[in-house]
Amino acid sequence: MNDNSLNKKSFENSEFKANVRTAGADDFVFLYNLDTDVISLSDEVVQVLNLPSNKFNNAFNTLSSICHPEDSELFAKAIARLKTGGMGDFIAEYRFENGKEFYVPVTIRGRVLSIGASGNILTGMITLKSNQRDDITGLPLESQMVADYDDLLADNGALTGFILALRIEGLERINESFGLDVGDKVFNLVAQACQTVRDEDTLVYRISGNKIALMNVNGLNARDAQMLYSSLKQKVAEIEYNLDYAVVFTISAGLVAFVNDSSKLKELLKKADFSLSMGKKSGKNNLYLFNSIEYTKHINKIHIREKLRESVKNDFKGFEMFYQPVVDASKVTSNSEKIEGVRVIGAEALLRWSCPELGMLGADQIVPILEESGLIAPVGRWILIKTFTQCKMWNEYDKRFHMSVNLSYMQFERSDILMDVQMALEKSKVNPENIILEITESGYIDHVELQRILDEFHNMKIRVDIDDFGTGYSNLRYIQNLHANTLKLDYTFVHKAVEDRDGESERKVIEYIINMAHDLGMNVCLEGVESENDVAVLAPLKADKYQGYLFGKPVSSYAFIDANRKFLKDE
Repeated sequence: MNDNSLNKKSFENSEFKANVRTAGADDFVFLYNLDTDVISLSDEVVQVLNLPSNKFNNAFNTLSSICHPEDSELFAKAIARLKTGGMGDFIAEYRFENGKEFYVPVTIRGRVLSIGASGNILTGMITLKSNQRDDITGLPLESQMVADYDDLLADNGALTGFILALRIEGLERINESFGLDVGDKVFNLVAQACQTVRDEDTLVYRISGNKIALMNVNGLNARDAQMLYSSLKQKVAEIEYNLDYAVVFTISAGLVAFVNDSSKLKELLKKADFSLSMGKKSGKNNLYLFNSIEYTKHINKIHIREKLRESVKNDFKGFEMFYQPVVDASKVTSNSEKIEGVRVIGAEALLRWSCPELGMLGADQIVPILEESGLIAPVGRWILIKTFTQCKMWNEYDKRFHMSVNLSYMQFERSDILMDVQMALEKSKVNPENIILEITESGYIDHVELQRILDEFHNMKIRVDIDDFGTGYSNLRYIQNLHANTLKLDYTFVHKAVEDRDGESERKVIEYIINMAHDLGMNVCLEGVESENDVAVLAPLKADKYQGYLFGKPVSSYAFIDANRKFLKDE
């Protein structure tokens, strides 16, 4: 028997031991069947994390639901890699909610074992940091911070001060390059620096997510916190010098200051953590002061995400596809007053979502949230089936009518897009030659796997269009290698060509792209055509397709068929 295999009897014995506490004060054996998604845990772990039982199904979703939002993506990626054999030995720390409004740091150490018919099992130790002080730094933990704050709030009714959340940027790289011992040393040195620069009324804690928080509730303000942060950066420079620059790192900070505030600490920590994340986006090694306007946007985004999640669970209630006409540009003429020769040859499908509370939201508002949350995978499958089926119905009017469907980059990352498309084809019975899948140039152009996937689409007889062409950095020859059928020029090109004073130069660029695309056997669609004058200006450029409000805004399937029935006929 090798190190990575066990027989069924050994597994059963190990499963029995999963309910036995090990010699370590906070260490517990666990077993997680990666194939059946069943986990076995000790009673102590179940109690601390408020789990349903010491053995339960649907383990991944259950644990994901209590995983800290910042850790959930890393947790999902780790489990995915484990399931595909991408890891052997495994060690990671995540934060899981304990059902009492704060998160417990949990260290998971294990190894994947192959157990024959029982499947692949991740087994090892779960360490609960349930005491009130951190083993590495000696700092009190977040649970103690909550207790301290609550006591002060109860005594005073309202508090004035600040919370400064700190993160060591580069710590993960240090752990990977030099080992956890070196990373722990750096973390401990930073914790000591925090203790050195603080005043006696400012308390220091280690909080979840490998962060440090400095809390003052005795009247200091944002300026005091900024000075404290500056002093800390000087200490970091000293640490690097004393270590002979063997390791290099920086400190990012998020600050929330408050005056006569009676908020719960949980809310203040959320604001500090939000500020810390915003600071990282704007550039590491700096301090970001809490911005209530940006935070409101953030909270609204979270609210929309949860509403979207509910809609997906409720059979995609609230989701709807709108359709915008695509016309044959070669037949359209205009004298700037009247347009003639309009022939609708297809439609672009555009996602909409609505709920009573928020009304209707467009794709630009919801797709980024769907992508970040991972909901783009199930919604993307729904879109494919819905639009392919709609195309099949409209092909009863016009057998050549095509449907253009946008693909998100994250559909390539988070789902088997080839299987999703194949399933939609089979369910809808649509002619694949009537389907066009649109991808955005800037989102995919360096994606190595893209070539293979697009080759498969080509073999399926599905066409591919490059949307928003001109916003990325590729050349036409590379686009041709991707089997692109049509280049859709971003509407900003069209607007500049027909409206700007230097529109002549823009028109020359468009004409050049069109000629090159035609030489390479590709078509060009001009988006954003809004008036008869636009057509008069653009007609000499010889584009193949037009799309824009002049020919129709995105509307429901019923409104689309009513507006375009006279064009939807087989000729």
